[in-house]
Amino acid sequence: MGAYLDPDKAAKTWRPKSGTMSPGMKRARAPFFVRNTITGILLGAFVVGVYTYSIRAVRQDDFADIDDDAKAQREAERTVQLERMRRDNVTVLTVGEEQDVMQRAARAVVTEINDAGTGAVLDETSSLRASAGSPILAEVASRRRGVLVGLLENTAPGVLDPKRKTLIWGAPDVDNIGTVSSRK
Repeated sequence: MGAYLDPDKAAKTWRPKSGTMSPGMKRARAPFFVRNTITGILLGAFVVGVYTYSIRAVRQDDFADIDDDAKAQREAERTVQLERMRRDNVTVLTVGEEQDVMQRAARAVVTEINDAGTGAVLDETSSLRASAGSPILAEVASRRRGVLVGLLENTAPGVLDPKRKTLIWGAPDVDNIGTVSSRK
């Protein structure tokens, strides 16, 4: 058989140093030099042509009609939605009417909680949210929430945090869950 030829040694015959070619490699590539150069120039010209065409095609459009089209489409969707609501007999409430409905719902919740007699209502973090709202919600929020708090308050009062009446001492409000270090 033939003699073993080390691949590293064979590679060094074609490329003795990094980035250079041996005289044998130059002779082997010489017949293809002109063809490869022309192919490279054509490929480069194609890329530059596509890029130039794309930029010019986008530049000539001012996109002014997009706002008009979007406005017309929104108006058409709104008309379809209103027509569907009329057909389905849907009632649209004003802000004042919606507030009145929410007040009545809050009264119903208070009545249901009071009738249940469990003593379980909302915790003090809810009073922060309800204080800006209606007096009904503030009344509900002033009470404690949870059956466990009521049971532990009577049976083992030392278990609960004396300030907030929670199981975890010094726990932040639920509304401020991202700021663990806040102590009120």
